[in-house]
Amino acid sequence: MVRKIVLSLIAVLGFSAYTFAQNQQVSGTVAGADGKPVAGATVMVDGTSVGTTTGADGSFSISAPADGSLTVSFIGYKSQQVAVAGKSRIAVTLHEDAQAIDDVVVTGYGVTRKAAFTGAASVVGSDVINSKVDANFMKSLQGAVTGLTMNNASGNPGAFASVYIRGTGSINSGTQPLYVVDGVPIFSDKESMQTGGSNPTRAEFSPLANINPADIESVTVLKDATATAIYGSRAANGVIVITTKKGSEGAFNLTFDVKQGVTQMTPYTDKIKLVNASELIDIWSQGYANASGLDYNQARQAIIGAVGWNGQTDTDWVDAVKRNGYVQDYNVSASGSTGKTNYYASLGYLNTEGIMIGTDMERFSGRLNLETTHKMFTFGMNTSYSYTDYDTFAQGSGGSMSNPFVTAYALVTPVDPIYNEDGTYNMDVGYNPVAIYDKYKGDIYKQKITTAIFNPYLAVNFGKGIVFKTSLGVNIYGLQQYDYWSRMQPQGAEYKGIGQQYNAQTTTITWTNTLGWNYTFADKHNVSLMVGQEMQRKNYFNEYYAASNYAYEDRRDMSTASEQQGPGSNEMQKARLASYFFNGEYDYDNRYYISGSFRRDGSSVFGIDSRWGNFWSIGAKWRLTEEAFLKDNSVLTNATIRASYGEVGNQDIGWYSSRGFYRSGYSYNNMPGMVPISISNSGLGWERSKKFNFGIDFSLFNRVEFTVDAYKEKTSDMLFDMPLSMTTGNASVMRNIGSMQNTGIEVGINATIFAKQDLMWSIYANISHNKNEVLALSTPEPLEYTYSIVEPGRPINQFYMQQWAGVDPDTGSPLWYKGEEGDEVTSNYAEAGKRYCGSSDPKVFGGFGTNFMWKGIDFSMNFNYSIGNKVFVRNNEFDMQTGSRGLANVTRYVYENAWTPDNRYTDVPKFVYQDRSQANADSSRFLYDGSYLRLKSMTLGYTFPKKWMQKAYIQKLRVYFTADNLFTVKADDFIGIDPETFSGGIQMWQYPLARTFTFGVTLGF
Repeated sequence: MVRKIVLSLIAVLGFSAYTFAQNQQVSGTVAGADGKPVAGATVMVDGTSVGTTTGADGSFSISAPADGSLTVSFIGYKSQQVAVAGKSRIAVTLHEDAQAIDDVVVTGYGVTRKAAFTGAASVVGSDVINSKVDANFMKSLQGAVTGLTMNNASGNPGAFASVYIRGTGSINSGTQPLYVVDGVPIFSDKESMQTGGSNPTRAEFSPLANINPADIESVTVLKDATATAIYGSRAANGVIVITTKKGSEGAFNLTFDVKQGVTQMTPYTDKIKLVNASELIDIWSQGYANASGLDYNQARQAIIGAVGWNGQTDTDWVDAVKRNGYVQDYNVSASGSTGKTNYYASLGYLNTEGIMIGTDMERFSGRLNLETTHKMFTFGMNTSYSYTDYDTFAQGSGGSMSNPFVTAYALVTPVDPIYNEDGTYNMDVGYNPVAIYDKYKGDIYKQKITTAIFNPYLAVNFGKGIVFKTSLGVNIYGLQQYDYWSRMQPQGAEYKGIGQQYNAQTTTITWTNTLGWNYTFADKHNVSLMVGQEMQRKNYFNEYYAASNYAYEDRRDMSTASEQQGPGSNEMQKARLASYFFNGEYDYDNRYYISGSFRRDGSSVFGIDSRWGNFWSIGAKWRLTEEAFLKDNSVLTNATIRASYGEVGNQDIGWYSSRGFYRSGYSYNNMPGMVPISISNSGLGWERSKKFNFGIDFSLFNRVEFTVDAYKEKTSDMLFDMPLSMTTGNASVMRNIGSMQNTGIEVGINATIFAKQDLMWSIYANISHNKNEVLALSTPEPLEYTYSIVEPGRPINQFYMQQWAGVDPDTGSPLWYKGEEGDEVTSNYAEAGKRYCGSSDPKVFGGFGTNFMWKGIDFSMNFNYSIGNKVFVRNNEFDMQTGSRGLANVTRYVYENAWTPDNRYTDVPKFVYQDRSQANADSSRFLYDGSYLRLKSMTLGYTFPKKWMQKAYIQKLRVYFTADNLFTVKADDFIGIDPETFSGGIQMWQYPLARTFTFGVTLGF
């Protein structure tokens, strides 16, 4: 089916190319004012994405419309537009320009010149987005954007990754940024049957993985109040604006991009690898001898008899459940124009096999962007549709016993065979992961996800810089999830199969109307004003039903089940948002800039007395290098100072949190009735965040650019679940109580090392520091959890647990620090007091990399890093305290380092069979330094010379090789697979990140 669709599109687009392309070949030279050739200058066909670069002698050759024009640009020079006008050869002279002010930033409800932008934002182009082969394009931003942290807690294809811009800004409300695609806010949250559960390590699908990265032109990360306040109530956690590719004036372009490769588990330390069967019998025997008083040989015989080991079985269960996956990514796109209509169309197909059995992702995507102009009217439409088949684990990648990684590590051992002698599965082990994920009889955990975006718009240009625009944005996110527990696992076998069906759909409709005015007078005064009105409605629906007692083992659809598992359920919710907003910008002589915005939002999620909120910002900027005392400076070629302050909001809570509800279905004294399930709060209102930002931008010699931002963001009136007395019949009520703040600094550098002849070499680096602090909670008492605590004066992600003191060298007993302070130690866990043990927040984080081009060869490397954060590897409580669990797996680290009379000075206690003194002993023994440095992506490519390709009517041919997650340098004390995890810093048998190797070909006509 996919093949037919692709071939049909090729045929249609090929016909269009024949019909509309009326190009001619244009060659020429580019030189500076001194007459010397400019190598590496960019030559673009106006209105298209077609371009080339000049050679060592400044020459170029390109195909362009006979009545079109070219734009020639190079760093440090003023861009120049030249008309083709039927010429076959053109000579271009570039003049130096100390101020490159032509870049734009997509903010709010339009674009602004980068020079006039007074806020803090980072713009990432398609080259960065496509540098990493991953279904979720956001992962390419890690290390590329200052102030942005990401928790890639799972290597499952398409898994959700939390994103934080300048720290965590709330406790009970939303912490994720608002995502906007071509002006349409989209659903970006988790949605599954298990969402909202207590397991912190589930791998759930990310809606962003349903967006094809090949369709993205740029991603803009808006950070401060000036950049985000125009979005008002949804901007507390920042805004990420995604701009997709558009058609433009010029020749028809047809592009094919094909990628194929393999995925494999990244190497991990020998410390957590499991011992083989012989070694396992050995340490079990030592442990049993230590516990029973038997000598080693007697203990060994007892152990072998208990487990029935034949002396030969040695199963590597981890190897049995992992695999080398295969990834395929195919994209075809067409863009161009016919008359006054510009178009961009694409089809995409992605198929990724996970590195663990039972995990796969297959995505089909399509996009059509159109825009046509007739006199004063411009009509456009951005549409996309994606469908994904997503196979995952039961409850994702957490501690579920149906997770093959969990089972291979914690439930089965090397002395257990996968198969019986007759070839059937060995079911005596309880959970046989190979059997559970049998293709024909095993479990099913499948999700089918659809994402549709429909965005028609109409703009009317009244002249004099006045433009009215109306836009309708529709985003529909649908999920169909089917979980089936087979007879290959104990729970499923008990019920002869259990099937659960969960369907959900979230629809977001946004209607936006804006009136803008842009005007320049006296050649030095530039004014940009906009007023707007917006209405948004969200509808949510889900349904759930289940059945058991399936008639056949190999018929796993719910129609074959005979018993309903309780009554089905469904839920419908609605939310509304009404908004009015204003934005204004003014600059004088490209030197002094000021901007301001105001938005008034009314939300149905809040109480009737507090539904409306006002949000605003003001920003200013001074371009020092336009002043006389710096204007002719050849060293400091650009310098600006900017500042902003404002207030934004957060409404990301349950849509009915302010309402008081009753639930029926209860009886009292044999009479039917209802009970209250929530308490109304008519005063529940907005969570507010006040943001201050001070920034400096400067460049040296037009080659080295620096950006420095310092910020402080304080969240007040936090939306907080305040505990209630159980005499009220409710555990809590949502109130506006508490506050929190984030302060930090961000530094970024981009430098062009070489830009001459056929050689281009650039580097970049960035570093960010963020300090989070809770200022006030709903009660005087802190919120204390098993491993962490939330209290004023400390970060939200503060670890709080018993502190490990090592191993008693005389007895081999585990030691902890006694009480809440002091240096006294104890081997009695009950005497150990909780202490502050660090935070999961990194002290600094960021990335660096390089890009290199020589002739047709291109090479890039991108690194990201995190320093100073703590990670609690909770599964090590099981994997490394295995003596307390009896006949369980043992890691190589425990086997080689356990205390013995000959190995007294170690950090692993004496191995004692079923020693309950260590059972459930939560402590900082398993809290590690989570610092790391990762080679995130590396690409090597070659673009064939155009003079070779043009004879075959090929515009571009590039071949390339990409490697992702090639290696990771971890802290010496870290004992785990990968230190990158959830924001809370807790791991539990986390799905390992995949290393990916792909080979690709890009072909353009």
